[in-house]
Amino acid sequence: MKSELKKTLRQKGLRCTEPRRCIVEALEKGPKTHAELLHLTGLDRVTVYRNLILLQQVGLVYRVYLPGHEPLFVLCEKEGGGFHAHFFCEKCRKGVCLPADTIQIVEPWAKQVDKVLLLGRCLHCA
Repeated sequence: MKSELKKTLRQKGLRCTEPRRCIVEALEKGPKTHAELLHLTGLDRVTVYRNLILLQQVGLVYRVYLPGHEPLFVLCEKEGGGFHAHFFCEKCRKGVCLPADTIQIVEPWAKQVDKVLLLGRCLHCA
């Protein structure tokens, strides 16, 4: 895992620091809130916050807002990034990257949309 993470972060122009490794390892176990990441990693809140922002900017992590809940941070599974949609199950809290051709954004919005998140229930929870 550590060598894969190093490679992925380097491809994104980032170093594999101990805080980034801790955060990614925690997110590999499933979506987490900022508070959960603080507890699991033992890092201070500013370090977690800054690294989450950076990991979101390079497309390794995305944020899910559920009504009435603290935002969740989810690890993006798609190698190489590129535009693709995400699906998040509101019941089991599992996030998945959808194939690039699942959602097609048409003009004039195609150049303005950078994220698509579908919320619902997965087949297992439906």
